[in-house]
Amino acid sequence: MAPHEENFDVVILGAGTGGASAAAFFAESGYRTALLDRRPFSEAGARWINGVPDWMFEQAGVELPQNPELRGSPGVGRFTLLGIHDGARLSVDDSPVLRVDMRLLVERLQKRARQAGAVVFEQIQLGDFEFENDRPRSLELQREGNGASLRLRASLFVDASGLNGAIRRKVPSLDAVCPKVPAQHLCTAAQEVCEVLDPQGAEDFLHRYRAQPEEVVCRTGVDGGYSIANVVVEHGNEEAELLTGSIADGNHASGPELIRQLRVREPWLGPAKFGGSGLIPLRRPYDRLAVPGLALIGNSACQVFPAHGSGIGIGMLAAKILVESVRTFSDPGCLEATWAYSAGFHRRHGGLLGAYDVFRRLSQSLSGAETEILLKSGLITMGGFRAGMVQRMPPVGLKEALVQLGGMLRSPRLGLHLLRRIAPLPRVYRHYQRYPLEPDEVELRRWSSKIAGFFGEAPDLN
Repeated sequence: MAPHEENFDVVILGAGTGGASAAAFFAESGYRTALLDRRPFSEAGARWINGVPDWMFEQAGVELPQNPELRGSPGVGRFTLLGIHDGARLSVDDSPVLRVDMRLLVERLQKRARQAGAVVFEQIQLGDFEFENDRPRSLELQREGNGASLRLRASLFVDASGLNGAIRRKVPSLDAVCPKVPAQHLCTAAQEVCEVLDPQGAEDFLHRYRAQPEEVVCRTGVDGGYSIANVVVEHGNEEAELLTGSIADGNHASGPELIRQLRVREPWLGPAKFGGSGLIPLRRPYDRLAVPGLALIGNSACQVFPAHGSGIGIGMLAAKILVESVRTFSDPGCLEATWAYSAGFHRRHGGLLGAYDVFRRLSQSLSGAETEILLKSGLITMGGFRAGMVQRMPPVGLKEALVQLGGMLRSPRLGLHLLRRIAPLPRVYRHYQRYPLEPDEVELRRWSSKIAGFFGEAPDLN
């Protein structure tokens, strides 16, 4: 028997922050929208605490989080970056990065999508697409439990399913230009919110690092240049937040292993209340983010801030750009609409992500000891540090240049290494402003070849 069929304008797979925000934005714009997830919606998306700059909520049109979704108070917590021997220290007193409980943010965005009229399907298994030429036109689903089959027909499908791209893999025209992310460009991250077993032990930790409650104490270079171990002790010394990450190439401890090592060093940390772990793509966004009938957002598009692997804010911004790009077309999945999304995202945010991918590869090339020298010497300035926190381009000015010049004089070998590695950064940033505005496959391949050349890699579009 043929499966029951339903018609939508837009079908979105993945009910985390990117997918749920896209569903809300599309439904609020009048599109008949379906939101799907393979898990129960209560388990969809990230299940941990994530730092998101306030400007990203505002630009995406998402109301700023409030307690209890917001951990601590905005603009109150300090962020301190330390080298592995604690000899280097950079602190921002009025951190503009909000510590957000992803479970509650996802729930809020899902509720907003439902209230706007989005139809939800949870605990589903994906079947096969039906294509018209190369364009996906309908997708078969199977519901867990009763095993009932359903076919959803739509003008546009959106893959917000994460790194593995569950829909992208089923559409050859896009999967062919989205190469698998190699291990050296993946971050293995873990986060926990845990009980404090020994409040005095937590107090001693704060004293040792000259920290205060709600301050993020981030030790960088704990296992290679691109690695961290963060601890936040909450007010009252009742809870602590842990965050770790490193490169997932098998040569470094994984995020969960770094959590275990942290617990050995800090025995006052108690059982985990909630959290999670996973792999995060660090490479620049895919050169092509959409084809007729399908668009990618979030990790499936490699839309992640490479310097520290955060993709929550940029995923919400991508969802907003997608809706803004396609709504001027009668067919939201046509070539012109999907191209407008790719061009719009890359021209607005691609340069930022590409430039910080250059910096990420520099940090990944360093040892933990070299990372500490980088901080201690002044080669990383306060302005540059703060810009990275809030996911903005670093300031360019006389003051910053003089500080970095002093760092070059103090650490000439490391300074020259830094200059060589980040030399392509301004050219990468500018090249994203030249992403082709109109559908032109030949011009896009030229663009792709040039951006890949800055990184010494094969282009996405061969």
